[in-house]
Amino acid sequence: MKKHFRSWARGGYLAGATALAVALVVALNLMVGQLPSSVTEKDLTDNSLYDITDTSRDFLSSLDKDVEIVVLAEESSMDGRITKFLELYEALSDHLTVTYIDPVASPAAAAEYQAESGSLVVTCEDTGRSRTLSQNDLIVYEMDYNYWYSYESAFDAEGQLTSAVSYVTSESTQTVYTLTGHGESDLPSVLSEDLEKANLTVSELSLLMEGTVPEDASLVLVNVPTSDLATEEAQMLEDYVTGGGHILLLVDQDKGALPNLEGLMERAGLGMASGYIADPQRCYRSLQGQDSYYSLAPNFTVGSLAGSLSSDSQFMILNTRGFVQLETLRDDVTVETVLTTSEEAYAVTQEEQTQGQYLLGAVSTLGDNQGTLTVFSAALVNEAVLTYYPSMGNEQLFVNAVTAHMDQSSTFSIPSKSLEETYNTIPFNGPLSFLFVIVLPVGTLILGLAIWLKRRRR
Repeated sequence: MKKHFRSWARGGYLAGATALAVALVVALNLMVGQLPSSVTEKDLTDNSLYDITDTSRDFLSSLDKDVEIVVLAEESSMDGRITKFLELYEALSDHLTVTYIDPVASPAAAAEYQAESGSLVVTCEDTGRSRTLSQNDLIVYEMDYNYWYSYESAFDAEGQLTSAVSYVTSESTQTVYTLTGHGESDLPSVLSEDLEKANLTVSELSLLMEGTVPEDASLVLVNVPTSDLATEEAQMLEDYVTGGGHILLLVDQDKGALPNLEGLMERAGLGMASGYIADPQRCYRSLQGQDSYYSLAPNFTVGSLAGSLSSDSQFMILNTRGFVQLETLRDDVTVETVLTTSEEAYAVTQEEQTQGQYLLGAVSTLGDNQGTLTVFSAALVNEAVLTYYPSMGNEQLFVNAVTAHMDQSSTFSIPSKSLEETYNTIPFNGPLSFLFVIVLPVGTLILGLAIWLKRRRR
């Protein structure tokens, strides 16, 4: 009898313990289920699609105005990547709310926003501002003209949303004036979109018509002039810079003599080099065959234009002229190098090859008011490079150069995340190239062969 009682007691104890364990597991699951996905889930996607940068986190944590993101669609009908990102994004600020309105179920409510079905409308009641984003703004498509089909190329949810929230909560605008009247080039469309994404107003400027640089100018962009500035224009730009203004100048490969423009550069301590720049030490040897020395992989100096870029960032500059820092600078001029060749580079003309280190990007600070003239080779914004080599830092460096001296609280331009496959490249020959391309593969083969022979002899 005692034996049966003990067996029953032991069985009852085990059953009770099991029931308690199950109850604890169920309770724990219910508790965890109430936690936001930002706590319970880990982003394992390619390129970390849901990993939000510190830039957005810091901005949203300091948000002091209520912002609503209205999605004009039923939640289940939206792309899952967008709804997932919105959930994570909303959790970063108590002033941020996401609302879904089904245009079919609530047509009157949706009509108030005057946007197409599937759009996201970012609004701030305090400022009265709003911005509408389409799903194609967040998931970017490109066209493959070889096979005539479109494909997903980038996920830009963070960049577009942070830019929109910044825009609707800001009560001021910053203006970039693009100089006209000298055959200047238009910016590649991707860079124009970057400026819009950074909440910048872009307007044209004719100095001869205006007579001066407008007071609201945050930056004057001089993009590859093909004819020279008038003497009066060069003086206006010099007065603007020495008075504390900022100019970004992109100079082309070979547009002939532009003495007034080059005079402005010389005032900033910079002089153009003659000929095209070739660099046997810093080049992309896989490009352009025997002309690969002109496919430059310049050194990058981490400084005032770095932003999210680092010393490991790569850049591609194709077929370009360079410039140099003058040996003697005025007392009110300092020059910060940004992109440079190696010391083994050459400026090549039909008559001669001049060896030396050349600048491909630099920032000159002038005057007591700390105005700047930033100069880059126009090849920095080569459209083919921007299109076919998006992993290069060219695009981000241009955006940094435009926004470096602006109010950073309203000029966000967060890069999109590629949805394409990326491949590693080795930009120039050297010890690391030899190690990874020759030593390690051959060493692995020899080691494997040795192990195989040893096992065969046993």
